[in-house]
Order: sequence, then C-alpha cells, then structure tokens
Amino acid sequence: MASLTETAKLTRKVIRYGAVAFVAISILWFVGGAAISYYRVLYPPAPAAPTMDFGLLPAVIFPKENGRPKMTLELPTGVIPEFPDRMSVYYAPTKRSGFLDAQKAIDTARSLGFTFNPDIRSEINYVWTNQDPLSSRLQMDIVSGHFVMTRVWQNNPALLSLTNFASNRQVVDDVTNFLRKADLVPNDVTAGPLPAYLKAVSGKLVPTISLSEADFVQIDFFRNNYEGYPFYRPEPDYGLVRAIVSGSRDQADKIIGLDYNYTNVDYLKMGTYPLKTGEVAWQEFSNGGGLVTDKSPKTGSIAIRRILLGYYDSPSQSYAMPIYIFLGDRGFVGYVSAVGDSVLRK
Repeated sequence: MASLTETAKLTRKVIRYGAVAFVAISILWFVGGAAISYYRVLYPPAPAAPTMDFGLLPAVIFPKENGRPKMTLELPTGVIPEFPDRMSVYYAPTKRSGFLDAQKAIDTARSLGFTFNPDIRSEINYVWTNQDPLSSRLQMDIVSGHFVMTRVWQNNPALLSLTNFASNRQVVDDVTNFLRKADLVPNDVTAGPLPAYLKAVSGKLVPTISLSEADFVQIDFFRNNYEGYPFYRPEPDYGLVRAIVSGSRDQADKIIGLDYNYTNVDYLKMGTYPLKTGEVAWQEFSNGGGLVTDKSPKTGSIAIRRILLGYYDSPSQSYAMPIYIFLGDRGFVGYVSAVGDSVLRK
C-alpha cells in the first residue's frame, strides 16, 4: 500500500501535468480558431444564390423621353462605387375590380365633400361635380383608387388675400389632417422635405421663392426609404400624392387641388435578384438606355456627380424594381434598370 508521501507526490505530478496539458490544449484551441478565422477571411464561403422568388421578372418600362444632353461622369472619388451584387424586389400588387369598388369610391368622395351621386362615365371612371362657387370636381378610377380633385380657384379672387400660412409645418399638418379624415394617408408615405411656393399670375400658378410671397403652397408626399434605399418616381419631384393648399380657413376651399396616385407595395412578399455592376449600368445609360427624366436638362453638357441604387416607383409596374439613379448638375436625374438582364423576361 502506498504511503501518504508517495500519494502526495503522485497527486502533485497529476496536477502539474494536467495544468501543462490544459495550457497546451488552450493554446492549440486558440491558434486553431485563429487559423480557421484567417482562412475564412482569405477564402470566404460563397454567398447563397439570389432567391428569385418571382421567377423571371418583367423589364422596367420607362416612359418615352424627349431628348438627353451630353453626359460625363465626374464623381467625387473619380471612380464608380462598388454596389451590392443583389437587392430585394418587392411585390406591388395591381388592384383588380371587385364588387365593393363602387361603394368604396363613393365613401371616399363623400369624405372629400362630394355627396351627390357620380356621373358614371365607364365601368371604372366616375366623376363627381359640386355646384359650389369653385366648381369642385372629382374624377376617380374606382379600381385603382387614383383620382384628381380640382377646384377653380380663379372663381374666388378673395383666396389670394387669405395667405395666412404660419409655417411649412402647419401647411403639411393641414394637408395630412385633411387626407387622414378620408383614410388617404398610407403608412409608408411622408411629405417631402420642402414644399413648393406658388403665386397667381394672370390666372395661372407659377413658382415663387418664399412662403411669405406665396398665394398657394404645393405639398408632395413620397414613399419612405426602405432598408436604406430611396424610391424615385417617373417625375422625381411629383409625389404619389400632391396637394395644392390655399390660405383659407374654410375647408370647402382649403385644398384647391389633389392628385392621388398611391400604389401599394407588399414589403413582406419579396425575393432577391442579381444586379448589374455600376460600370455596366453607366455604360448602358451613357449609350442611350434607361430614362432621362422630363424636367432634366436636354441640351448641352451635364456632369453626373452621384450614382446610387434605389427603387422605381411607378403605378405601371407589378414589382418595386431596383434602378440605378444618376444625379447631375442643373437638377439632372436619370435612371437605368439595375436588375441583371439574364433574369428578365425576353
């Protein structure tokens, strides 16, 4: 039988060698983990392929343009930035005719102050008119819900003396409250950062420079950025909702014009799709592809100062599609489709 001394010696050896083994294993574990991490940095795993949940996509259809200037690329860094190789595409369902379309349209018209029966021009085109001093008129596509409301402000010259606009914020709040009463404020739109100031000249509205000089104020509502990407309309400064506001306190002539073109985007129905590189997009755009928007300069030379990715926000599309956006001098805005040609329907 081992003596107490021998047992103590054996115990000390076990502890000593165990500690050495623990330190060695810890070092190997750390070195091995670092080596694996370094290997993954040098040779990262290939990302999963784009999901392409909607199959082949329809190509983006841009409106016909009426010319373009000579364009040169003058970016701050001197080179086209690197962009992601894929982006999400979101389903933008087209509304289809239903039994309740007419009643919903009539309810919306009533909330806007049109209480008489409409003139039914076709199955989907309804028109309401009010016999009021401003000859108010509302024309609506009862399926899409898009409409234009107009009032002949020229019938009441006194409106031009009621320019008691307290602030830009007050005007936006007035419009928002008016739309909210008619349930016409979707969750994914916000008024643009700056309104447009309008002055009456010879019976027409022309731009002016400040709120204090304005007879009317124009407010545009745009779709909010989603996951950091902006939405751009065919006309970049024309919102999904546009309202023109007088300074009157009377709700009957407060909103003299309202153009409502909101379309739904289902952010929960999406798929990822491969993108063109920035270089390929610029080559396509500079060779005549895509769209130079209507209010952009059409002659002379324009320097393109910025390229970014975003979404094309058009009621004619069944999907919110990624586009490259080219911004340049003198308010130049141009687009080209960002989705790779190989995943578009021919």
